[in-house]
Amino acid sequence: MFFTSNRITNIFIYQYRPTFAGLLIILAMAMSSITQAKPLVVSSTTMITDLVNQIGGESVQSKGLMGPGIDPHYYRATFNDMRLLRRADLVFYNGLGLEGRMSPVFYNLQALKPTYPLGEMLDPNQLLHSDGAIDPHIWLSIPIWLEVAHHVTDKLSYHFPAHQADFQQNFAKLTTKLTTLHQWVLDEIALLPKAQRKLVTAHDAFGYYGQTYGIEVFAIQGLNTEVEFGLAALQRVKDLVVTYQIPAVFAESTLPNRSINALIQGLAAEGYQLKLGGELLSDALAPPGEPGDTYSTMIEHNTRTIIKALR
Repeated sequence: MFFTSNRITNIFIYQYRPTFAGLLIILAMAMSSITQAKPLVVSSTTMITDLVNQIGGESVQSKGLMGPGIDPHYYRATFNDMRLLRRADLVFYNGLGLEGRMSPVFYNLQALKPTYPLGEMLDPNQLLHSDGAIDPHIWLSIPIWLEVAHHVTDKLSYHFPAHQADFQQNFAKLTTKLTTLHQWVLDEIALLPKAQRKLVTAHDAFGYYGQTYGIEVFAIQGLNTEVEFGLAALQRVKDLVVTYQIPAVFAESTLPNRSINALIQGLAAEGYQLKLGGELLSDALAPPGEPGDTYSTMIEHNTRTIIKALR
């Protein structure tokens, strides 16, 4: 059988018309998804990611680099992290040296896209210092974290003005929630006699919490968990525990228990019974579904754990 060129063309079009139509539909869907895509906001720590979730709501796509239980002092960027950062429309990180190994990545990223170190946007007079270094653990004071939330709201509103009203409304709700939580912590700590307000932790992460809520904080390791604790530091804390008759010490979810176990065992050998008061959430939120998987429940968990062990 012979076909004319016109007939061949007609058969070809007839047979492949659904394919062409399908391609057009797929192309249209792709273009629609691009135009309707939410801006991507990438955050370093779980605490900042939670803050972006609370303020950004449904108006942004929020992604975090570090998951629950991750120590930001040690964290190194993965290949997937770099891909995510390249795609990001806006990037938030804590700064103040918290993300030590990630700091060069964020510094270089500032030349390519909006990248903000939230802790470095605060009034320097609000920042604590220890052994000549700035304490980066700003989220453990609710009033300070509310100021950080204000900066997040401003930056989201500036870069994505179409959603400004939503951001402002979400920030107002968050302010009410965290103000209530702040007062609850004050009331709970007030029930603890002043002589018992001594908090011993694995590393020096609770300075802002202690300053805000009237608790004296002692730590075996310094601000940076990359620096191992020494025998002198361990002995110093042992002496403080005995002097103040502290009944309990606390582990941290992002750190091994080596230093805390060494403290407990060392005092036990000297006849002093020191108990483990529980595990605090310092540098990361808890896994989803566990107590402390959001910022507000993190503060609640830490406060309940401290009060229960020291009361």
